[in-house]
Amino acid sequence: MVKKSVYVLLFLFVTTTMFAQELFRFQYRTGQQFHVEGTVDEEIYKNDVLIDRVRLKNVGDLTVTGITGDRAMHEGTFSYYRSSGDNDFYLEEQYPTRFYRDIYGNYFIDNTYFMPVVRGVPTFPKTPVKIGEQWQSGAYEAHDFRTAFGIQDPVILPAAVSYQYLGNLMIEGEKIAKISINYIINYTLKYAETGFTAPLPFRVVGYFNQLYYWNLDRGLPHSYRENFDYIFIMSNGDIQEYVGKSRAFLTIQDNLNESERVLESIRNTLKKNIPSVEVSMVDQGILINIGEILFRFDSDEFTEGAGTDLDNIVEVLNEFPDRDIRVIGHTDSTGPEDYNRSLSIRRSKRTAQEIKKRLPRRKGGITYIGMGEEKPIASNETEEGRQKNRRVEIIILNK
Repeated sequence: MVKKSVYVLLFLFVTTTMFAQELFRFQYRTGQQFHVEGTVDEEIYKNDVLIDRVRLKNVGDLTVTGITGDRAMHEGTFSYYRSSGDNDFYLEEQYPTRFYRDIYGNYFIDNTYFMPVVRGVPTFPKTPVKIGEQWQSGAYEAHDFRTAFGIQDPVILPAAVSYQYLGNLMIEGEKIAKISINYIINYTLKYAETGFTAPLPFRVVGYFNQLYYWNLDRGLPHSYRENFDYIFIMSNGDIQEYVGKSRAFLTIQDNLNESERVLESIRNTLKKNIPSVEVSMVDQGILINIGEILFRFDSDEFTEGAGTDLDNIVEVLNEFPDRDIRVIGHTDSTGPEDYNRSLSIRRSKRTAQEIKKRLPRRKGGITYIGMGEEKPIASNETEEGRQKNRRVEIIILNK
């Protein structure tokens, strides 16, 4: 009955490496391949009488096939195995799947897919989390009741989830974060169709206690273990209970060439402290889009946090001491064209000057240019689009 263990681990968060607090975000890249393998040891009771013990193995193989904004498309297959004794397993079922998940953990999936079972665990706040801090979110599970109860569509069970960031430890020389996740399902089922002859689940109550280990050095999950207890109150009054333990481990393959690895390293370094930053490869070199966070609205005056953001950017630029740097200012189309160009020039100049102050001895030169409203990356018809167009870009130029 319980197939979910491996599917929670696959979509865990990645974090920064600060020990005081962490900004939890999923960090996706196109071409990532996830392989998760988990085991479940489960006892099944009917009306408090033990009727079976089962050992299951769950395997997930997914690829990130594309990224749109803050969402990543995942496509692949989940495989469900049952033990036939002596630790041998046979394949019972395979499930194709396709879904988006954003950087906070929210799912965007057609409910015709049976997998993954757990959807929305974990999801994260948009602010950094301190050790000991707690937060809550909603989630849901999608269950396959076709064989057990003859229900053809996935059965959706909402869950209430609570989290606590427990702290960090070292495992085999790597920094690992621990987080406790507890969630409860308490749901009365309603069925659109009638005519079932066998008893059906009427109410489902479940409790799940999970301990996750996160690799802070790699920005990836390390492993997890879980205790669970499902109780199904059936339409005929019977009570079926599924009690057990599960654990799972994740491996990942990036399939990146050297240029992509450099790009990914820069992206990971910057996103630790500037989550909104975008890093991409363009014809001229490596483009860092830091948006409008450095400057006050409609001004070339720095924001209060601009110095810290510039320090983080300079940390990356310092890895390329012999490469020229170009700073480009952009605006939206609001206001006169001449004014916008002037504002973009002033912003790019001030950014370039601050970089020079922090890197006085670099060999590569630093230049700046203001493009005004000439190079939009989104529609100026909406506030969201205008916000994206108001940006400062830094290009680490090719040699």
